[in-house]
Amino acid sequence: MTATAAPETNPAFHLSGEALMGLRHLARRGVTPATRTLAGLPGGIVTKRRGRGSEPDDVRLWSEGDDRRHIDRNATARTGILHVRTHHDERDRAVVLLADFRPSMLFGTRRALRSVAAAEALALLGWRVVGDGGRVGLVVAGADEPTALRPAGGERAMTAVTGALASAHA
Repeated sequence: MTATAAPETNPAFHLSGEALMGLRHLARRGVTPATRTLAGLPGGIVTKRRGRGSEPDDVRLWSEGDDRRHIDRNATARTGILHVRTHHDERDRAVVLLADFRPSMLFGTRRALRSVAAAEALALLGWRVVGDGGRVGLVVAGADEPTALRPAGGERAMTAVTGALASAHA
């Protein structure tokens, strides 16, 4: 007869906040500094849309309706014709993780329950977003009352997210 761990302590059936916190080092694996965002603060994600960011995009001729504050003085002085500088829009990255711990997720394979594997994947995603300077929130759909955490940034936010995942799964 082989001894097996009790379901309360077996990592295939039970989520612990410490195990989810330990995934933060795995989330940073394979990420080179070139793939991280330029700024570690929210607003460092450059989008393809033009807008009021600090990252310059283009210099073009001035047209009716353009804002005078965006006139490029250097290009205007060089050519003698009004030019306007456009910028990329910058957004902060706020991600809301959705965990499904309803009874349909409480079965699994040889490795772990589907709900445990999903929580581990959500924790990895959350650590990646926080490592890139974004904010992470959580919504948990379970058999009981739904749980929600507002998006927040930093390690403290991920501590709250992993704790909420572990307590909602219990």
